[in-house]
Amino acid sequence: MGKPGTRSSEHIGAALSDPRLNDTVLNLETDLASVRQELGAAKQELETLYAALDNVRSGLLILGSDLRVHYSNPVLHTMFNVYSAKQIRQERPFYVDLLQAAASASAVNLDDYVARRLAWVASGDQAAIDLNMTNGTTLRCQLAILPGGGRMLIYSDVTDIIRNAQEMEQLATIDGMTGIYNRRHFLTLADLEWDRARRYGRPLSFLMIDIDYFKAINDRFGREIGDRAIVHVANLAGGCKRTSDILARIGGDEFALLLPETEITQAEAVAERLRCEVAQCPLADVAHSATISIGVATADADMEGISDLIKMADQALFAAKRAGRNKLMRSIAPTAAPALTSVDDFEAPTGNEPSKEPAFGIGT
Repeated sequence: MGKPGTRSSEHIGAALSDPRLNDTVLNLETDLASVRQELGAAKQELETLYAALDNVRSGLLILGSDLRVHYSNPVLHTMFNVYSAKQIRQERPFYVDLLQAAASASAVNLDDYVARRLAWVASGDQAAIDLNMTNGTTLRCQLAILPGGGRMLIYSDVTDIIRNAQEMEQLATIDGMTGIYNRRHFLTLADLEWDRARRYGRPLSFLMIDIDYFKAINDRFGREIGDRAIVHVANLAGGCKRTSDILARIGGDEFALLLPETEITQAEAVAERLRCEVAQCPLADVAHSATISIGVATADADMEGISDLIKMADQALFAAKRAGRNKLMRSIAPTAAPALTSVDDFEAPTGNEPSKEPAFGIGT
């Protein structure tokens, strides 16, 4: 009987001498080395990708199908003031944890922030959304769906873009001198109000307002005072209108005031109140008060569009000028009454009537 272990040694020696087994071992070692090489190359590629993404100027967040965070770049953490890139890679938190941390840090300014954002990401809706931050910036977030159900969120700071767009919109709609609507935007809004009034059978009135003897103001006091007179009247008109009324500067010293849900008698009351306000509130550092003339018109069934209403008020304004200025005149449909009536026939709501004399004693 041989020594203990002799048989095992013989089997091992026989196995090692089997060329088929040697080939298998060699193949396994080769495959293992190849796998290690591929894993090393994949790791290097991933590190290269992360290094590249770390330098992207937009905030990036990559989520797995379970909405656990796999990657975030430094810009993202600057935007939201939560976690760090190192924490993200070590802890792999869920996206909801990141949202709650951002909300707790007061980095965002949105009701139901966590619930809304989580639902948006889970739904896969790829329409970009804007997020207002408490520091005044605006982030635009875009969502990309990744293979396997993952998500990539891209956050871009669009504060300047939105601010520029708002400035451009303001330039397109607001009169630079007075801060009220310009002519073009007024006509757009007036068309909408006209359609609404027609659709629901509601009243709509319009005031055409003009500063009296405006050329005389410029000639006597200079253009700076003339500009101040325009701003002065615009401010007083703004104080006489409701939120729903539409006020605009439609010419050099001409203003338009559209009054939705307003009958002719109510429109006259607004016009007379404004006329008295202007006459009784002189410009600072100027000895004489400016005055205004106003044409008043109300929409009727025979009118085809807002231009007809404007034309009727313009005719009434011309009549007020011709009658001596510092007046309002009402335009009425020819079948209902004489085309124009003077403010002298209208009982003003205030007891103090300003002088009917021209404000500057000279006309144009």
